[in-house]
Amino acid sequence: MNILIAEDDKNFGYLLKSELEGDGYAVDLVGDGVEAVMKYIDGKYDFVVLDIKMPNLDGINALRIIKKLNPDVPAITYSGNAGSGEIAEAVKAGAIRCLAKPFEINQLKDEIKKYFSRHNNAGH
Repeated sequence: MNILIAEDDKNFGYLLKSELEGDGYAVDLVGDGVEAVMKYIDGKYDFVVLDIKMPNLDGINALRIIKKLNPDVPAITYSGNAGSGEIAEAVKAGAIRCLAKPFEINQLKDEIKKYFSRHNNAGH
């Protein structure tokens, strides 16, 4: 499974990438929403993880563009200071979940595993 992560905090991005790779996922990491859209266009991703607050293009608008390219791609967004309006916007844009930072990395990993397990079982 290929996962695209967009996170402008390099340290946190590397931590997410490392943790998900440890679970066997192939992970690409980019630093903002514009890079996320460009990388998504270039690659084949089974899942997208986006920080909401990023330079150049925020995670919600990046998600809207990615969902226009592929309405079926699952995505999780997160933010350190997302209000309920922002969380609602993320879900409306197509996120299956919006996490509030700080969150446990295992919470993100569990959400991804749950999605893939539901998705894989539904197809068989």
